[in-house]
Amino acid sequence: MTVIELWGRISEAGKLEVDLPSGLPPGEVKVMIEVPIENQEASKLPWEERPWTEEEIRELLTFRPAESGAEIVAMLTETDGWWKDLNITDSVAWVQELRRKSRERRKW
Repeated sequence: MTVIELWGRISEAGKLEVDLPSGLPPGEVKVMIEVPIENQEASKLPWEERPWTEEEIRELLTFRPAESGAEIVAMLTETDGWWKDLNITDSVAWVQELRRKSRERRKW
């Protein structure tokens, strides 16, 4: 399937006016109409229903790397860590205990 994007206009009489490029073969086509909402009309809608602007879409699709490994480690060492809330003093012993409990649960 070949997709051709064209700009058109809906007349006062309700007719769609489009200039087609030459060389298109005759036959059935699927017509999709996207009607832009004017800024004033869009501003009347609740923000959840407002259409995305090209700028917003471009912003959302822009890749921004997360913090570097060094920044993540620094962030974790700045706080006491979530393990302190669980009274974990030895991380190796804690993991070994979790594994032991998991093995016990899987036994018949």
